[in-house]
Amino acid sequence: MRLPEDKSDLDAVAQLAAAGLPAIAPFLDDLVAWVADGNWPVARPVADLLVSTGRGAISALRPVLRGNDAIHQYFVLTLVVCQLSRDDVAALRADLERLATKPTTDQIREGVSDLAEEILQTFQP
Repeated sequence: MRLPEDKSDLDAVAQLAAAGLPAIAPFLDDLVAWVADGNWPVARPVADLLVSTGRGAISALRPVLRGNDAIHQYFVLTLVVCQLSRDDVAALRADLERLATKPTTDQIREGVSDLAEEILQTFQP
């Protein structure tokens, strides 16, 4: 079992998906990096893999949502967070609220703040 070696390494993603949790738990932080650009061939399969881990992905998603890379945040929100369960999104509520209400200029420009607000509205308790 190995991490993708490049943005087209779909075989590695398939192997990780076949292994499932808990085997891939140590790789979740590294896998989130492959969702940095939704145009990469591995981005959607990796996002689906992260979603399949449910709550397991939360600790890997937080550093991105709390970071400064607005494009990475956009793709994490679009490809992963939007597909999580209501309970899993609730675990990210504070991060989503911050993105929606106190965005940086880059987050506004990349649509991160609007997307965070939309997710909050969709997943209201």
